[in-house]
Amino acid sequence: MLAGVFLLLAAVAFPSIAGAGWSAPVTVSGLGSSTSQTRIAGAADGSSWVVWKRDVGGFDVIQGSRVAIDGTQGPIQTFSGPTSEADCPVVASRADGSAMVAWLNLSAVDDTVQSRSIAADGTLGPIETRSAVGPPGQPAACVDIALGDDGTAALAWMKFNGINWVAQAVKVAADGTSGTIQDLSDPTVSVGAPAIAAAPPAVAGDPNTYRVLWPQGSGTSSNVGTRDINADGSVTDVVLVFATGAECQDPFDMDIAYGGADGAMNAFWICYRDNIDFNTGTHFFNWSVQWLRTARGVAVTPGLAPNNASPTVLGVPYKINEVAAGSAFGGQPALAWVHELDGGGTERIETWRVQRNGSGQGWVNTSVSGNDVDSAAIAVNASQMAVAGGVELGALPGDTTASWNRFSLGSFDSVTPSGGGIVYTDDPGFAIADGGKSLAAFTAIDGGSIGSARIMVFTDPGLSVDPDVLNFGGIDIGRASTRIVTIRSTGQTSNEVTGVSLAGPGASHYGMLDADTCIGELPSGSNCTFDVTFTPSSTGAQTATITVASEAGNEVVNLTGSGLNRTRIGISINKRNFSARKGKVVRIRATARNNGGVTANNTRVCVNLRKRALKLAGNRCRSLGALPAGASRTLNYRIRVTWRAQRGVKLPVAFVMSANNAVNRQVVAQIRRKGR
Repeated sequence: MLAGVFLLLAAVAFPSIAGAGWSAPVTVSGLGSSTSQTRIAGAADGSSWVVWKRDVGGFDVIQGSRVAIDGTQGPIQTFSGPTSEADCPVVASRADGSAMVAWLNLSAVDDTVQSRSIAADGTLGPIETRSAVGPPGQPAACVDIALGDDGTAALAWMKFNGINWVAQAVKVAADGTSGTIQDLSDPTVSVGAPAIAAAPPAVAGDPNTYRVLWPQGSGTSSNVGTRDINADGSVTDVVLVFATGAECQDPFDMDIAYGGADGAMNAFWICYRDNIDFNTGTHFFNWSVQWLRTARGVAVTPGLAPNNASPTVLGVPYKINEVAAGSAFGGQPALAWVHELDGGGTERIETWRVQRNGSGQGWVNTSVSGNDVDSAAIAVNASQMAVAGGVELGALPGDTTASWNRFSLGSFDSVTPSGGGIVYTDDPGFAIADGGKSLAAFTAIDGGSIGSARIMVFTDPGLSVDPDVLNFGGIDIGRASTRIVTIRSTGQTSNEVTGVSLAGPGASHYGMLDADTCIGELPSGSNCTFDVTFTPSSTGAQTATITVASEAGNEVVNLTGSGLNRTRIGISINKRNFSARKGKVVRIRATARNNGGVTANNTRVCVNLRKRALKLAGNRCRSLGALPAGASRTLNYRIRVTWRAQRGVKLPVAFVMSANNAVNRQVVAQIRRKGR
């Protein structure tokens, strides 16, 4: 059956921006002898450990270097012993950049698993031997690493017991010490390469456990086994996924990835799967990718049937030859697999993803294709941006070409490394930061068959400001007017805003509020806003500029506004409603204020009333002259109720304040005659 909806997206479905943002290849392995087996593992910010194998003094050693997401490289470190033959390096990283490198020591009694921990600051731990040494003729092989957020780790590998390959694993404490080496599989049945992953605890803050998955047997005797390593280093009972080996024959390419968003386990492998066409009831077999998903904290139990991640349709061959999983810090995992098109002749790397709601969906068909394709690899982040690729094999041994695609919801670009003396390329691997910046590592072979570990960096920051012109118009002196400026990250990768500054001849009349909150990394597609205020202190036009500086360049907001010699006046009275008998006097106290920033010129207060019903003592208009900013004047009025005022009728009395440089203001009192 088909899990979710499988969408085959052709490369032409995305705008072509081939090569946009990718740097030229840069060598990180330094000068010296030829390198091979380049590997990469990245942290949440994209900083990565790139490791490789190299001959130094007659011994193959494992070396590496920390590379920042901008391509800045740290010192080259040698992880394995200088007088031991090492092979098959693997590397894994936590979100904080702490990591572990493991390899096979070929100079022991027989091939032995060794590892070295790396602190987040780059400090190396000692070389530790993780598997049993010997006996002769019983090597270890195919090591895999898992790192827990609690600082622990675990390694899994195959160990030959003289008759069969057995899955083994060991838990490593936070201080780097090994626990008990555990035999996981039935020693009478040979296994393939195991996979291991750190399971997030069911309760936040609890220690990590680890889940191991391995293929065993062949043909109709095949199965998939799994076992958990508990926090104390003990193991659970073996669980075989299938009731009979005929259901999923000859499984291989095991992968486990936990969803950072929901903590669910996602296990993947390829097998010759027995499927049913539900329209006809016909059984048919297909080499397909299997997907087994369990919720956070839920154990794998017999009878949990995996789904087909790759399409399986009766009569339509869809053979998958290889699969690789990529995990996202805080997001869902994704796959890259090699699809043998039309039953043979051409192969292509395709991708698939677990969506945020936990369903599966085919993603993008990459442009990596040819007669023989392998080394599928993928890296994905929580925003479902990804880099996926592989290697096309040529007609002769060593004639290999690595290429890849970087894609997101609105972009698709293709890269085949070239230049710098590159003839062949191999071993591609990728890291992608939360903000979309990407790092590709690979082995480059020159015309002299000398290999080197190289990297390429993808950055595509963009910046816009809205609006780019702010015209405040005429504003009264001393009065503040506020507008909003929006900074947008318009590129495919995050943009580092490094500063927001105000300058220009009229800069003292402007201010910015919360602009400092926009300084820092701005994810692709996001925005940040801040306020701009204009408070003129003098008349005339005032101009200034705001410059937003970022790694994508600078954007400028032009500011303009004029100070007006106007002020804001106001008038109030001690009471709004009065009543009095005929012939009596009503006393009203009015307060005139200048609430603006400049002096109110030629200020006066006039009283408007019904002269037949009400009689005002003194002048109707009183001159206050120049009323300074912030000043107030109190005026007392006496108004007599005459015999012409009708009983019970409210008579309005309006106090109107005016100035040459302000808008008139008024307040109204109501006087009612009472009694006879």
